[in-house]
Amino acid sequence: MKVAVAASTHSNAEQAATEGYEALLEELGDTPQLLLVHSSCDYDNEALVNRLRALAPDVPLQGGTSCLGVATQAGFHSQDGLGLGILGVLDPEGRYGVGIAEAGDDPEAATHAALEQALAEAGRTGEAPAAVITTVYPGDEEVMIRAVEQHLGRDVPIIGGSSADNDMRGQWRQFANDSVYRQAVSIATLFPSGGLGFAFHSGYEPTAHRGRVTRATRRTLYEIDGRPAAQVYNEWTGGLIADFLSDGGGLVPITAFSPLGVRFGRVAGVSYFRLSYPVEALEDGGLQLFAEIPEGREIVLMKGTADSLATRAGRVATQALKAAPFSANAVEGALVLYCAGCMLSIQDRIPEIVSGLDTAFDQAPFLCAFTLGEQGCFIEGENRHGNLMIAALVFGPADKE
Repeated sequence: MKVAVAASTHSNAEQAATEGYEALLEELGDTPQLLLVHSSCDYDNEALVNRLRALAPDVPLQGGTSCLGVATQAGFHSQDGLGLGILGVLDPEGRYGVGIAEAGDDPEAATHAALEQALAEAGRTGEAPAAVITTVYPGDEEVMIRAVEQHLGRDVPIIGGSSADNDMRGQWRQFANDSVYRQAVSIATLFPSGGLGFAFHSGYEPTAHRGRVTRATRRTLYEIDGRPAAQVYNEWTGGLIADFLSDGGGLVPITAFSPLGVRFGRVAGVSYFRLSYPVEALEDGGLQLFAEIPEGREIVLMKGTADSLATRAGRVATQALKAAPFSANAVEGALVLYCAGCMLSIQDRIPEIVSGLDTAFDQAPFLCAFTLGEQGCFIEGENRHGNLMIAALVFGPADKE
Protein backbone atom coordinates (compact mmCIF):
# COMPACT_ATOMS: atom_id res chain seq x y z
CA MET A 1 0.00 0.00 0.00
CA LYS A 2 1.14 3.50 -0.85
CA VAL A 3 -0.65 6.81 -0.20
CA ALA A 4 -0.05 10.17 -1.84
CA VAL A 5 -1.74 13.56 -1.50
CA ALA A 6 -1.79 16.47 -3.94
CA ALA A 7 -3.51 19.86 -4.03
CA SER A 8 -4.26 22.78 -6.32
CA THR A 9 -5.68 26.28 -5.96
CA HIS A 10 -6.04 26.96 -9.69
CA SER A 11 -9.15 29.06 -10.31
CA ASN A 12 -10.41 26.80 -13.10
CA ALA A 13 -12.00 23.58 -11.85
CA GLU A 14 -10.83 21.38 -14.71
CA GLN A 15 -7.29 22.75 -14.52
CA ALA A 16 -7.21 22.29 -10.74
CA ALA A 17 -8.31 18.67 -11.18
CA THR A 18 -5.66 18.11 -13.84
CA GLU A 19 -2.88 19.67 -11.76
CA GLY A 20 -3.89 17.74 -8.67
CA TYR A 21 -4.23 14.35 -10.34
CA GLU A 22 -1.03 14.64 -12.38
CA ALA A 23 0.94 15.53 -9.24
CA LEU A 24 -0.69 12.63 -7.39
CA LEU A 25 0.11 10.19 -10.18
CA GLU A 26 3.74 11.32 -10.21
CA GLU A 27 4.00 10.60 -6.48
CA LEU A 28 2.27 7.22 -6.63
CA GLY A 29 3.94 5.98 -9.82
CA ASP A 30 0.81 4.12 -10.92
CA THR A 31 -2.97 4.44 -11.10
CA PRO A 32 -4.52 4.35 -7.61
CA GLN A 33 -7.34 2.10 -6.44
CA LEU A 34 -9.15 4.90 -4.54
CA LEU A 35 -9.42 8.69 -4.78
CA LEU A 36 -10.67 10.78 -1.85
CA VAL A 37 -11.46 14.28 -3.12
CA HIS A 38 -12.34 17.43 -1.16
CA SER A 39 -12.70 20.88 -2.69
CA SER A 40 -14.17 24.32 -2.18
CA CYS A 41 -17.85 24.85 -2.99
CA ASP A 42 -16.85 27.82 -5.16
CA TYR A 43 -15.52 25.48 -7.84
CA ASP A 44 -17.72 24.09 -10.59
CA ASN A 45 -17.55 20.72 -8.87
CA GLU A 46 -19.44 18.90 -11.61
CA ALA A 47 -16.69 19.94 -14.03
CA LEU A 48 -14.02 19.07 -11.47
CA VAL A 49 -15.35 15.57 -10.85
CA ASN A 50 -15.94 14.95 -14.55
CA ARG A 51 -12.33 15.88 -15.29
CA LEU A 52 -11.01 13.54 -12.61
CA ARG A 53 -13.18 10.74 -13.99
CA ALA A 54 -11.79 11.39 -17.47
CA LEU A 55 -8.27 11.14 -16.08
CA ALA A 56 -9.01 8.04 -13.97
CA PRO A 57 -12.23 6.52 -15.34
CA ASP A 58 -12.08 3.23 -13.46
CA VAL A 59 -10.95 4.53 -10.05
CA PRO A 60 -13.57 4.80 -7.28
CA LEU A 61 -13.87 8.48 -6.30
CA GLN A 62 -15.46 9.74 -3.08
CA GLY A 63 -15.64 13.03 -1.19
CA GLY A 64 -17.33 16.41 -1.01
CA THR A 65 -16.89 20.11 -0.41
CA SER A 66 -14.64 21.56 2.28
CA CYS A 67 -14.80 25.04 3.83
CA LEU A 68 -12.50 27.46 1.96
CA GLY A 69 -10.12 24.73 0.80
CA VAL A 70 -8.03 21.97 2.33
CA ALA A 71 -4.82 21.41 4.26
CA THR A 72 -2.09 18.91 3.42
CA GLN A 73 1.45 18.23 4.57
CA ALA A 74 2.43 21.12 2.26
CA GLY A 75 0.20 23.67 4.05
CA PHE A 76 -3.22 25.33 3.74
CA HIS A 77 -4.51 25.40 0.17
CA SER A 78 -6.98 28.24 -0.25
CA GLN A 79 -6.78 31.08 -2.76
CA ASP A 80 -9.79 33.42 -2.86
CA GLY A 81 -11.86 30.65 -1.28
CA LEU A 82 -10.71 28.00 -3.76
CA GLY A 83 -8.74 24.87 -2.98
CA LEU A 84 -8.71 21.20 -3.99
CA GLY A 85 -7.11 18.21 -2.28
CA ILE A 86 -6.84 14.61 -3.52
CA LEU A 87 -5.72 11.57 -1.54
CA GLY A 88 -4.85 8.54 -3.63
CA VAL A 89 -4.45 4.97 -2.34
CA LEU A 90 -2.28 2.64 -4.43
CA ASP A 91 -3.19 -0.83 -3.24
CA PRO A 92 -3.57 -3.43 -6.03
CA GLU A 93 -4.20 -6.20 -3.50
CA GLY A 94 -6.95 -4.25 -1.72
CA ARG A 95 -10.54 -3.71 -2.80
CA TYR A 96 -12.39 -0.40 -2.67
CA GLY A 97 -15.86 0.70 -3.70
CA VAL A 98 -17.95 3.89 -3.71
CA GLY A 99 -21.67 4.57 -3.80
CA ILE A 100 -24.01 7.55 -3.59
CA ALA A 101 -27.75 8.15 -3.38
CA GLU A 102 -29.83 11.30 -3.08
CA ALA A 103 -31.53 11.46 0.30
CA GLY A 104 -34.92 12.78 -0.81
CA ASP A 105 -37.37 12.18 2.02
CA ASP A 106 -35.75 8.88 3.08
CA PRO A 107 -32.09 9.28 4.12
CA GLU A 108 -32.12 5.79 5.64
CA ALA A 109 -32.99 4.17 2.32
CA ALA A 110 -30.42 6.37 0.57
CA THR A 111 -27.74 5.19 2.96
CA HIS A 112 -28.57 1.55 2.32
CA ALA A 113 -28.54 2.13 -1.45
CA ALA A 114 -25.18 3.96 -1.38
CA LEU A 115 -23.67 1.26 0.82
CA GLU A 116 -24.89 -1.54 -1.45
CA GLN A 117 -23.37 0.25 -4.46
CA ALA A 118 -20.05 0.66 -2.66
CA LEU A 119 -19.88 -2.98 -1.60
CA ALA A 120 -20.79 -4.13 -5.11
CA GLU A 121 -18.10 -1.95 -6.70
CA ALA A 122 -15.58 -3.40 -4.27
CA GLY A 123 -16.73 -6.89 -5.22
CA ARG A 124 -17.50 -7.65 -1.57
CA THR A 125 -21.30 -7.70 -1.33
CA GLY A 126 -22.36 -9.30 1.93
CA GLU A 127 -18.99 -8.71 3.62
CA ALA A 128 -17.99 -6.22 6.31
CA PRO A 129 -15.29 -3.72 5.28
CA ALA A 130 -12.39 -2.70 7.48
CA ALA A 131 -13.85 0.82 7.58
CA VAL A 132 -16.44 3.05 5.93
CA ILE A 133 -15.77 6.63 4.85
CA THR A 134 -18.83 8.88 4.62
CA THR A 135 -19.63 12.31 3.22
CA VAL A 136 -23.15 13.54 3.89
CA TYR A 137 -25.15 16.75 3.93
CA PRO A 138 -25.74 18.55 7.25
CA GLY A 139 -28.92 17.45 9.00
CA ASP A 140 -29.35 13.67 8.94
CA GLU A 141 -25.96 12.35 10.03
CA GLU A 142 -27.35 10.30 12.92
CA VAL A 143 -29.83 8.63 10.55
CA MET A 144 -26.96 7.71 8.24
CA ILE A 145 -24.89 6.19 11.05
CA ARG A 146 -27.81 4.10 12.29
CA ALA A 147 -28.50 2.89 8.74
CA VAL A 148 -24.87 1.87 8.16
CA GLU A 149 -24.89 -0.04 11.44
CA GLN A 150 -28.15 -1.76 10.52
CA HIS A 151 -26.48 -2.98 7.33
CA LEU A 152 -23.01 -3.85 8.63
CA GLY A 153 -23.34 -4.14 12.39
CA ARG A 154 -21.69 -1.92 14.96
CA ASP A 155 -18.15 -3.27 14.66
CA VAL A 156 -17.25 -1.40 11.45
CA PRO A 157 -15.75 2.03 12.16
CA ILE A 158 -17.33 5.00 10.36
CA ILE A 159 -15.10 7.97 9.57
CA GLY A 160 -16.47 10.98 7.78
CA GLY A 161 -17.61 14.55 7.63
CA SER A 162 -20.62 16.63 6.67
CA SER A 163 -19.77 18.49 3.49
CA ALA A 164 -19.26 22.22 3.99
CA ASP A 165 -19.51 25.46 2.10
CA ASN A 166 -17.78 28.75 2.90
CA ASP A 167 -20.61 30.59 4.67
CA MET A 168 -23.34 28.05 5.63
CA ARG A 169 -25.67 29.10 2.80
CA GLY A 170 -26.21 25.51 1.67
CA GLN A 171 -23.77 25.36 -1.24
CA TRP A 172 -22.20 22.10 -0.04
CA ARG A 173 -21.92 19.08 -2.34
CA GLN A 174 -21.23 15.35 -2.03
CA PHE A 175 -19.22 13.40 -4.64
CA ALA A 176 -19.06 9.77 -5.71
CA ASN A 177 -17.67 8.48 -8.99
CA ASP A 178 -19.56 10.42 -11.72
CA SER A 179 -22.12 12.07 -9.44
CA VAL A 180 -22.32 15.38 -7.56
CA TYR A 181 -25.33 16.15 -5.35
CA ARG A 182 -26.35 18.74 -2.78
CA GLN A 183 -28.27 16.38 -0.49
CA ALA A 184 -26.95 12.85 -0.75
CA VAL A 185 -25.13 10.12 1.13
CA SER A 186 -21.71 9.27 -0.32
CA ILE A 187 -19.94 6.17 1.00
CA ALA A 188 -16.62 4.43 0.39
CA THR A 189 -16.03 0.89 1.63
CA LEU A 190 -12.43 -0.06 2.39
CA PHE A 191 -10.99 -3.59 2.16
CA PRO A 192 -7.27 -2.68 2.26
CA SER A 193 -4.38 -5.10 2.07
CA GLY A 194 -2.74 -3.11 4.87
CA GLY A 195 -3.92 -1.84 8.22
CA LEU A 196 -5.99 1.13 9.41
CA GLY A 197 -6.07 3.20 12.57
CA PHE A 198 -8.63 5.78 13.61
CA ALA A 199 -9.51 8.30 16.32
CA PHE A 200 -12.35 10.71 17.10
CA HIS A 201 -11.98 13.53 19.60
CA SER A 202 -12.22 17.26 20.23
CA GLY A 203 -10.10 20.07 21.61
CA TYR A 204 -12.52 20.86 24.44
CA GLU A 205 -12.52 20.19 28.19
CA PRO A 206 -15.52 19.77 30.52
CA THR A 207 -16.48 22.54 32.94
CA ALA A 208 -18.27 22.20 36.28
CA HIS A 209 -21.62 23.16 34.69
CA ARG A 210 -23.88 20.20 33.99
CA GLY A 211 -27.55 19.25 33.98
CA ARG A 212 -30.13 16.75 32.76
CA VAL A 213 -31.96 17.03 29.43
CA THR A 214 -35.62 17.05 30.43
CA ARG A 215 -37.15 17.93 27.04
CA ALA A 216 -35.65 17.56 23.58
CA THR A 217 -36.63 16.48 20.06
CA ARG A 218 -33.79 15.36 17.81
CA ARG A 219 -31.62 18.49 17.51
CA THR A 220 -33.86 20.88 19.42
CA LEU A 221 -33.04 21.19 23.11
CA TYR A 222 -35.97 22.71 24.99
CA GLU A 223 -35.26 22.19 28.67
CA ILE A 224 -32.36 21.48 31.01
CA ASP A 225 -33.42 20.45 34.52
CA GLY A 226 -36.94 21.59 33.72
CA ARG A 227 -35.89 25.13 32.74
CA PRO A 228 -35.60 26.81 29.32
CA ALA A 229 -32.40 25.56 27.73
CA ALA A 230 -31.27 28.95 26.40
CA GLN A 231 -31.64 30.52 29.83
CA VAL A 232 -29.62 27.77 31.51
CA TYR A 233 -26.94 27.91 28.82
CA ASN A 234 -26.72 31.69 29.16
CA GLU A 235 -26.17 31.35 32.91
CA TRP A 236 -23.55 28.64 32.44
CA THR A 237 -21.64 30.81 29.96
CA GLY A 238 -21.75 34.03 31.99
CA GLY A 239 -24.24 35.84 29.75
CA LEU A 240 -22.78 34.77 26.38
CA ILE A 241 -26.16 34.78 24.61
CA ALA A 242 -28.02 37.36 26.73
CA ASP A 243 -28.85 39.46 23.66
CA PHE A 244 -30.70 36.52 22.07
CA LEU A 245 -32.92 35.39 24.94
CA SER A 246 -35.93 37.55 24.05
CA ASP A 247 -36.20 37.20 20.29
CA GLY A 248 -33.82 34.35 19.48
CA GLY A 249 -31.25 34.42 16.68
CA GLY A 250 -28.22 32.74 15.17
CA LEU A 251 -25.37 31.88 17.52
CA VAL A 252 -22.60 31.04 15.02
CA PRO A 253 -19.73 31.62 15.75
CA ILE A 254 -20.53 33.08 19.21
CA THR A 255 -20.85 29.68 20.87
CA ALA A 256 -17.95 27.97 19.06
CA PHE A 257 -15.80 27.81 22.20
CA SER A 258 -18.70 26.73 24.46
CA PRO A 259 -20.48 23.64 23.07
CA LEU A 260 -22.50 21.11 25.02
CA GLY A 261 -21.06 17.65 25.60
CA VAL A 262 -22.43 14.18 26.33
CA ARG A 263 -20.00 11.80 28.03
CA PHE A 264 -19.69 8.46 26.23
CA GLY A 265 -17.01 6.73 28.27
CA ARG A 266 -13.72 6.86 30.10
CA VAL A 267 -10.23 5.83 29.10
CA ALA A 268 -7.47 5.64 31.71
CA GLY A 269 -9.76 7.58 34.06
CA VAL A 270 -10.36 10.41 31.58
CA SER A 271 -13.86 11.01 30.19
CA TYR A 272 -14.43 11.49 26.48
CA PHE A 273 -17.34 13.47 25.04
CA ARG A 274 -19.40 13.89 21.89
CA LEU A 275 -20.09 17.58 21.29
CA SER A 276 -23.18 19.48 20.11
CA TYR A 277 -22.88 23.02 18.76
CA PRO A 278 -25.67 25.49 19.78
CA VAL A 279 -26.34 27.31 16.50
CA GLU A 280 -29.58 29.17 17.20
CA ALA A 281 -31.53 30.52 20.16
CA LEU A 282 -35.26 29.99 19.67
CA GLU A 283 -38.00 32.41 20.67
CA ASP A 284 -39.57 29.77 22.91
CA GLY A 285 -36.38 29.47 24.98
CA GLY A 286 -34.97 26.42 23.26
CA LEU A 287 -31.65 25.88 21.53
CA GLN A 288 -31.15 24.52 18.04
CA LEU A 289 -28.12 22.21 17.86
CA PHE A 290 -26.05 20.63 15.09
CA ALA A 291 -26.20 17.18 16.74
CA GLU A 292 -28.81 15.24 18.66
CA ILE A 293 -28.96 15.19 22.46
CA PRO A 294 -31.56 12.68 23.72
CA GLU A 295 -33.83 13.25 26.68
CA GLY A 296 -32.60 11.90 29.99
CA ARG A 297 -28.89 12.30 29.27
CA GLU A 298 -26.60 14.46 31.37
CA ILE A 299 -25.03 17.30 29.42
CA VAL A 300 -21.91 19.25 30.30
CA LEU A 301 -20.80 22.71 29.24
CA MET A 302 -17.50 22.27 27.42
CA LYS A 303 -14.77 24.86 27.02
CA GLY A 304 -12.27 25.33 24.22
CA THR A 305 -9.50 27.80 23.58
CA ALA A 306 -7.58 28.85 20.50
CA ASP A 307 -4.55 27.03 21.88
CA SER A 308 -6.44 23.78 22.45
CA LEU A 309 -7.98 23.84 18.98
CA ALA A 310 -4.64 24.57 17.32
CA THR A 311 -2.83 21.70 19.03
CA ARG A 312 -5.56 19.08 19.28
CA ALA A 313 -5.32 17.83 15.69
CA GLY A 314 -1.80 16.54 16.29
CA ARG A 315 -2.91 14.74 19.44
CA VAL A 316 -5.86 13.10 17.66
CA ALA A 317 -3.47 11.98 14.92
CA THR A 318 -1.24 10.43 17.57
CA GLN A 319 -4.24 8.58 19.05
CA ALA A 320 -5.13 7.19 15.61
CA LEU A 321 -1.59 5.88 15.22
CA LYS A 322 -1.70 4.24 18.66
CA ALA A 323 -4.84 2.40 17.57
CA ALA A 324 -3.27 1.22 14.30
CA PRO A 325 -1.74 -2.24 13.76
CA PHE A 326 1.52 -0.63 12.59
CA SER A 327 4.17 1.53 14.19
CA ALA A 328 4.02 5.31 13.95
CA ASN A 329 6.99 5.53 11.61
CA ALA A 330 5.31 3.12 9.16
CA VAL A 331 2.25 5.27 8.40
CA GLU A 332 1.66 5.69 4.67
CA GLY A 333 -0.86 8.51 4.81
CA ALA A 334 -3.97 9.84 6.49
CA LEU A 335 -7.37 11.47 6.06
CA VAL A 336 -8.36 14.07 8.67
CA LEU A 337 -11.78 15.72 9.05
CA TYR A 338 -11.48 18.94 11.09
CA CYS A 339 -14.48 21.05 12.07
CA ALA A 340 -14.90 24.12 9.85
CA GLY A 341 -16.28 26.13 12.76
CA CYS A 342 -13.12 25.48 14.75
CA MET A 343 -10.94 26.29 11.74
CA LEU A 344 -12.70 29.60 11.11
CA SER A 345 -12.29 30.51 14.79
CA ILE A 346 -8.51 30.08 14.60
CA GLN A 347 -7.87 30.57 10.89
CA ASP A 348 -4.65 32.48 11.54
CA ARG A 349 -3.29 29.41 13.35
CA ILE A 350 -3.82 26.85 10.57
CA PRO A 351 -0.03 26.54 10.16
CA GLU A 352 0.08 25.14 13.71
CA ILE A 353 -2.59 22.58 12.82
CA VAL A 354 -0.58 21.53 9.78
CA SER A 355 2.64 21.37 11.80
CA GLY A 356 1.02 19.23 14.50
CA LEU A 357 -0.34 16.77 11.95
CA ASP A 358 2.95 16.69 10.05
CA THR A 359 4.88 15.89 13.22
CA ALA A 360 2.42 13.23 14.38
CA PHE A 361 2.40 11.52 10.98
CA ASP A 362 6.20 11.69 10.72
CA GLN A 363 6.01 13.69 7.46
CA ALA A 364 3.70 11.16 5.79
CA PRO A 365 1.15 12.70 3.39
CA PHE A 366 -2.26 13.69 4.73
CA LEU A 367 -5.42 15.37 3.47
CA CYS A 368 -7.37 17.50 5.93
CA ALA A 369 -10.87 18.66 4.95
CA PHE A 370 -12.90 21.21 6.93
CA THR A 371 -16.42 19.93 7.56
CA LEU A 372 -19.73 21.07 9.12
CA GLY A 373 -20.02 17.98 11.28
CA GLU A 374 -17.79 15.02 11.97
CA GLN A 375 -18.48 11.29 12.14
CA GLY A 376 -16.08 8.99 13.90
CA CYS A 377 -15.56 5.96 16.06
CA PHE A 378 -14.67 6.44 19.71
CA ILE A 379 -11.95 4.33 21.25
CA GLU A 380 -14.40 1.82 22.73
CA GLY A 381 -16.18 1.30 19.41
CA GLU A 382 -19.13 3.70 19.32
CA ASN A 383 -19.81 5.36 15.96
CA ARG A 384 -21.17 8.85 16.53
CA HIS A 385 -21.86 12.19 14.86
CA GLY A 386 -20.56 15.28 16.64
CA ASN A 387 -19.69 18.93 16.18
CA LEU A 388 -16.47 20.88 16.65
CA MET A 389 -14.56 17.61 16.52
CA ILE A 390 -11.73 15.89 14.65
CA ALA A 391 -11.83 12.46 12.98
CA ALA A 392 -8.68 10.80 11.67
CA LEU A 393 -8.06 7.68 9.58
CA VAL A 394 -4.50 6.44 9.00
CA PHE A 395 -3.25 3.93 6.41
CA GLY A 396 -0.24 1.63 6.79
CA PRO A 397 1.03 -1.97 6.64
CA ALA A 398 -0.90 -4.83 8.14
CA ASP A 399 1.39 -5.48 11.11
CA LYS A 400 3.62 -3.52 13.43
CA GLU A 401 7.26 -3.71 12.48
